[in-house]
Amino acid sequence: MSMAAAWLVAATAAAFLPASGSHSAMEDARPSAQSFLQKAAEGQQAEIALGQLASERAGDQQVKQFGAQMIEDHRKASAEIQQLASREGVALPTELTNNHKDKQEQFARLSGRDFDRAYLGYMLRDHRRDVKEFERHIKAIKNPQVQQWAEGTLPLLKQHLRQAQQIASSIGIDTAAR
Repeated sequence: MSMAAAWLVAATAAAFLPASGSHSAMEDARPSAQSFLQKAAEGQQAEIALGQLASERAGDQQVKQFGAQMIEDHRKASAEIQQLASREGVALPTELTNNHKDKQEQFARLSGRDFDRAYLGYMLRDHRRDVKEFERHIKAIKNPQVQQWAEGTLPLLKQHLRQAQQIASSIGIDTAAR
C-alpha cells in the first residue's frame, strides 16, 4: 500500500470513530493518533534511507546536500515521534515498509543525473502528499500532543517541498509535472 493510500485509510478510519457515547475521548482519539504516528514514523524512516542514498549517489551537489538535510531533519522528527509514541503507548514500525524497500532498491540502481531526476521527482510527489495529509490530520486528530507535533512538523515539510522545487528547477527538472 502506498503511503498516500495508507494515510487515506487512516483518515477514513478516523472519520468513522464515534464522537461520543460509551467511549472516552482518549479512546476515540487513540486509533487516529496511533495510525498517524505509525505512518509518520514510516515516512521518517524512508526519508532517512533515501536521503542517505542521495548523499552518496546524486550527481549534483545540491541534491547531495538536500539528501543530507533530509537525513538530519527526519532523524530529528523520528526522535520526536518515538518520544511521543512512547508517551502515548504506540508501537512504531522498526523497518522500512515493502514499498519503501522497493523504492530504496530502485534508487540504489541509479546514479548521477538519473538518480537526481528520480529522487527529486519522488521528493516532490512525496512532500506534496505529506503536506496535504498533515493538513488534513491536524484538523481530524483529537489528541492534543499528536496534533501539536503535526502542527510543528508541517512547516518543515513545506520547506522541504520548496527546497525540492528550487533544486529541481535549478537543474532543469520540470516541477509542475511531478
